[in-house]
Amino acid sequence: MENKIRFMRRACEIAFSRMGHTSPNPAVGAVIVKNGQIAGEGGTGPYGSDHAEVRAIKNAMSGNTGTDGAEIYVSLEPCSHYGKTPPCTEAIINSGIKKVYVPLLDPNPLVSGRGVRRLAEAGVEVEIMHQSSAMASDLLRGFKKYILRGEPYIINKCAMTLDGRIATSTGDSRWISSDYSRLFAHRLRSICDAIIVGKNTFVNDNPSLNVRFSDFNDEIKNFLKSGQTMISGRKNFLIEQLITSEHDSPKDPLRVLLGMPETVPADCNFTRDNNYIIISGRDEFENAISSSSELKKRAEGLNIVVGEFKTRAEQIVFIMDYLKGRGVINALLEGGAGVNGSFLDAGATDQFIYSIAPRILGSGLPPVNGEDKSAISESLRLNDITSVMLKEDVLICAYREQYNFEMM
Repeated sequence: MENKIRFMRRACEIAFSRMGHTSPNPAVGAVIVKNGQIAGEGGTGPYGSDHAEVRAIKNAMSGNTGTDGAEIYVSLEPCSHYGKTPPCTEAIINSGIKKVYVPLLDPNPLVSGRGVRRLAEAGVEVEIMHQSSAMASDLLRGFKKYILRGEPYIINKCAMTLDGRIATSTGDSRWISSDYSRLFAHRLRSICDAIIVGKNTFVNDNPSLNVRFSDFNDEIKNFLKSGQTMISGRKNFLIEQLITSEHDSPKDPLRVLLGMPETVPADCNFTRDNNYIIISGRDEFENAISSSSELKKRAEGLNIVVGEFKTRAEQIVFIMDYLKGRGVINALLEGGAGVNGSFLDAGATDQFIYSIAPRILGSGLPPVNGEDKSAISESLRLNDITSVMLKEDVLICAYREQYNFEMM
């Protein structure tokens, strides 16, 4: 049993390493074991290329052991349908693999249960490792929402003071949290497909919104890797991986700006390359360009998406639909308060990761500015709580919905 859990954990580690590189497919890891030793490994490739199982089979076939009579550990049920690639079940059957271990079924209705059934019909033994389902599910919450609800999964990330402020009244926020929390935040960016900010953040911070592991020295990275961080509450595999490891080849997420600023400087960080969009309502867009001939001329060369919405609720619906169409599974919401509030009020935020620094500001901006509530009973009560001591900062991870692992 100990070895089985170790091999499945390795499959999940590979899946984590592929997050941010596979959308709209889920990030999956596969490990082939023969004679008690790992014979091949693979993770999901970019959309349209080989899935994890096929990559692991090819990796094993390139060695001396091959795959005949081997076992394979996969972090998600193998697909059994034709999409951009042939079914992974057929690759497994044709490889001579005798047993497949999976922690949970695929939430995709085209797959769920059918992959396991197809393998069994072909004489391949399948074992569902329920003891590893929570670990695997931590990596797949986003895909589950994307495939079942047709919406991206929204993670609200904030750094705030102990008295609940994300910036001074003038907008200054650099830096509230420690370098340890900031490195964690950059690792979080690296697994997301998009990162969302509002106009105030754009104007006040001139944000780059990229992944910058090079900003942090080896002392910081080694401390996180060492496992000296104190974790309490729910054992969260995603959080553990974000603390202890980082992608070898990180990919910058799509930068998303909500609202049309009065000006978009040619040298601003946000538009430094083509990996961005600006989403604006039609009235807001037309008012902005009519009041500034310079902006009107500049707008012609910008990636602007104009939507037919007038209210904050309609704006969120439009944004979610647009991002889903772009294949965005996981989107990181970095605010500010108004944007965070709009997503909260719309019921669109799924996960909250807040870093709380031991600072007292005494005034300033809150992390969320949503609709007024008259009673505590109207607040959103969160679930599956994990807390982490990152040196002097406290990291809190919590979810809107309590996860039902039996549904996967």
